[in-house]
This record gives sequence, structure tokens and C-alpha cells, in this order.
Amino acid sequence: MGEPLEDRYKYVSHPVEGIIPSSMMGLRDLMKAYRKMSFQARNLGRAASLLAEMVRDKDNLVVMTLAGALVPGGLRNTIRDAIENGLVDVIVSTGANISHDLVEAMGYHHYRHSELKSDAQLKAKFIDRVYDTFVSDKDFVDTAYEIEKHFPYLEGNTSDAITRFLGSIVKGPSILKSAYKQNVPIFVPALNDSELGLVINHYNSHRSESERIVWDGLQDNMRFAEIIRKAHSCGTLICGGGVPRNWAQQVTPLLEYLDFVPGEWTHKFSGYKYGILITTDTPVYGGLSGCTFSESISWGKYTENVNNVTVNCDVTIALPLVIGAAIEELREDN
Repeated sequence: MGEPLEDRYKYVSHPVEGIIPSSMMGLRDLMKAYRKMSFQARNLGRAASLLAEMVRDKDNLVVMTLAGALVPGGLRNTIRDAIENGLVDVIVSTGANISHDLVEAMGYHHYRHSELKSDAQLKAKFIDRVYDTFVSDKDFVDTAYEIEKHFPYLEGNTSDAITRFLGSIVKGPSILKSAYKQNVPIFVPALNDSELGLVINHYNSHRSESERIVWDGLQDNMRFAEIIRKAHSCGTLICGGGVPRNWAQQVTPLLEYLDFVPGEWTHKFSGYKYGILITTDTPVYGGLSGCTFSESISWGKYTENVNNVTVNCDVTIALPLVIGAAIEELREDN
């Protein structure tokens, strides 16, 4: 005989609760309700509360990574909001997102609609398409012309020095300007793979060797490693995957290499304590850009008891909800 039927409740708890939209007073209420649902709603709600927890941990450093067409997709002001409300301490981004941010900082725009119906027609008119979004080549060129005028005054050879300089010269609202004002470094580990990289190539092609901008990607590694080394604990807010995600996560193996003593196999660095991943990728095809959190533990990139959540969702849907709810929750603390 099995256990009495009435004993079944000792194995389960916390019933799933249906959401009542009319009772929601804000994003925090929505995310709290999501935590009592299932599937990606629950993960999304957990992500918002975990981000607030990371920020409340005053000894914790939050690293935000940005990959995919986030700025063309409309997340520029969401990322600015996160910076200006103290939710992130370091950003690791693709060069493309920084390039598109520069275009907007110069007063240009990305557009939702075009009268042209084919990509061949777009090409003929020098208009670039990012899925369902459009941007003019001329806006990129005019942006390049404006920033190249300032390049002779650039100092430093790391990507965070370059992005800080750009944040100091742009006048319009931007991720770069907000990061500059809040002293949030922005690393671009694949700087050459972007419009910004092409602009620097163009600038260098018209300058003598002593006048050229020199970007040292390996020194980027060292700059970021020293920031992480000094932090008491760290957490990630990963938007997408790509180079930014893995580059930010590989810092613990780098620190292990830097401190390695031949014959001594010890783990001196514990890895990230927290992790939030928003992605549409899955690990079964090998395309998750840096592996699952549990797999990352084997590499020493995260602690064995890492507090983490993965949200399988389009970043343009999930990130504004996570950022907005976390801001509301932290404001209520005060």
C-alpha cells in the first residue's frame, strides 16, 4: 500500500496563482505576480527580484552584457535607465550597439517603417535594415565625420578608454553619455567588428603611425580583470550572448592563469555569485554563447551555489520589465 492520499500535500507547496491584470499597480506588482505563475513568466519575475537583490548587496559589482540589435530594437533608453539608477557597474557590449548609440546621440534615429519594399531597393537608397528597423548610411557617415574631429584628443588604448572619451564628447542623451556621467566603464571586446571599428580604421588610414588610434584588446582583458579582482563579489545581467557574454565570464579563468603557480592546482577565485541570463538560444545545439550557468560552474566562472535564473525570451520584451520592476522595488526600499 502507498501512503494515504491525504499525505500527498506534504510533497508540494505554494500553489500556482493566476494573474489578475486589473489588480496590478505597476511593474513590480506584475513581476511579483509572475513569480507565482509558471514557465517564462516565473523566470521573468525571478529575474526582476534577483536584480534588485544584486543591487542591494552593496559589496556586489553588477556586470551587464549587451549583444544583439538592442539599440536598433529600442532598448537604448532602458539601458540608460539602468545606468542612471545605479543598477549596473560595468558594461560589456558589442561594438554594434555602441555604434548605433552614437548615431542616436548625434540626433539621428532608427525608423520603424520604410516605403521601400525590397532589400535591393534599400541598398540603392543607402538604407540599412535590421529585421524590421531601418537606419540611413548617411547618418553613420555624418556621425563618423563628427567624432573623427575629436579623435586627435583621445588618450588611452583600451576600449573602455575609447568609450569613456566618446561619452565625454557626445551631447545628446545616450548610453555613452550616461555611463560617462555615472563612471560606468564600457568594454567592447570585439571593437573591430563594428561600425565604430570601421570608423577608427578610416581615421587611421589618413594618419601617420604616431597619430593613429591603437586599441589593445589584450589590455582590455587586464583592465577588466583588475576591476573584478578588487570586487568583493560579482553578478551578471546578460542580455543575449555573443562575445560580450563569454568575455565577461572568462575573467575568472583569466585570473586563475595570472595567479597560477606551476604544480599548485587551487581555485583562488570563486567566480560570479549571481547570474541573470535573457536569451532565445538553447544549449542543445551548442549555440548558447558561453554555456549554461551550471556548465559554467565547471569552468570556475560562477560559484557552486550561484543564485541564477535564465529567462528564455526576446530581450526587447524582457529587459524593460526587469529593469522597471527592479527600480520600483529599490525605490520602495528607500
